[in-house]
Amino acid sequence: MPRFIISSAAAKQQVFELSKGEYVIGRDREAQILLPNVSVSREHAKVVVSDSGATLEDMGSGNGTTVNGNVVLQHHLQSKDEVKVGKFSLVFLTDARPDEFYKGRCVRYMPPYEPRGAEVGQDETFVLTKDALKAMASQSRLVEHARIVLIRDPSRFWHPEDRPLSFGSADAMINVAGWFIFGTVAELSWDGARHVLRKNAWWVPVKVNEVAVEKVQLKHNDRLTIGEARFRYEGEK
Repeated sequence: MPRFIISSAAAKQQVFELSKGEYVIGRDREAQILLPNVSVSREHAKVVVSDSGATLEDMGSGNGTTVNGNVVLQHHLQSKDEVKVGKFSLVFLTDARPDEFYKGRCVRYMPPYEPRGAEVGQDETFVLTKDALKAMASQSRLVEHARIVLIRDPSRFWHPEDRPLSFGSADAMINVAGWFIFGTVAELSWDGARHVLRKNAWWVPVKVNEVAVEKVQLKHNDRLTIGEARFRYEGEK
């Protein structure tokens, strides 16, 4: 059956299965897809699933509903469409075979969605400014799409998303060669706005654009040297 992959700062890639019917998306406790944050209206949007597919409709929400970065009032959902509702991202997947995997992960093994985070209240929706919405959308795209590419073999790359990504010996997520490479020698993490590269071992050279660094926020197309390995950071242009 079709499903949403729901993620936010408090919910990382969890699955909500969609059978035929109508689902209200909102922060009200009665909403079928409960998103507990004041950036979400009590009844923010709804999705109707039928034999002909799934249709999304905004319900007069305070902060609006976007699909792939475009504000919509109504939209027929397609595979991999990303719906933004407040601070939440809902990626729509069909029941077709290619959609059994998302970002290299088998969907059937992802945990089911469980609302968590801010307490659900009946107060007014916190309406974000246009600049705040734009910044939030930019950060969301960065978390979703940024990647670290091995320069000598661009077919090898890693998506850091908002979890720590370690560089180092065999126990690290990304192995790097060089003298005295033991454990984790550098780490990439998310600080809430940007990906940050931090040097963990004083004896291993860590450079960004040929400049030695201890800790630095990365920008699109920065070139990283860690030990003898070279990478390119691809963020938002």
